[in-house]
Amino acid sequence: MKSRVYIVLGTLLLMLALAGCKSLSVSINDTNPPVFTFSAGQFAECCTHLAFLAVYEVGAGEKQKVIWQIRPKSGTDNSANGLPQITYGQVPQGFEQLVPTTGMPPALEEGKVYEASGPRIEVPDAFVKFRIQNGKAIRMPDE
Repeated sequence: MKSRVYIVLGTLLLMLALAGCKSLSVSINDTNPPVFTFSAGQFAECCTHLAFLAVYEVGAGEKQKVIWQIRPKSGTDNSANGLPQITYGQVPQGFEQLVPTTGMPPALEEGKVYEASGPRIEVPDAFVKFRIQNGKAIRMPDE
């Protein structure tokens, strides 16, 4: 009986530890332009740093076109705890814009579908798909 209790407790502890190891994830609010917010599990040690953030316009057949991309400058804290909220089109302090190379990115358009993510291999949960509807950003299922 005692060994069963240890097995159950061990399993529960493992499940709690795994739940706390969630990698970097991104969420949006419902404004246009949207604000991207980042978080990670409490005990996550890997996959919690953002190398870049890119916003893609999703076309027919899921073709993607990068419309805005930024990355942290060297020395900037790009961990889940150090990342600022990022508003589409506004380069936060400590970041640099890669796309477009000059000027502002295009305004997000009503009815179009967009995706925002970090590098999917490094931070697979740092991904959000959304569309602009009635002047608001609406999160879509990841599929």
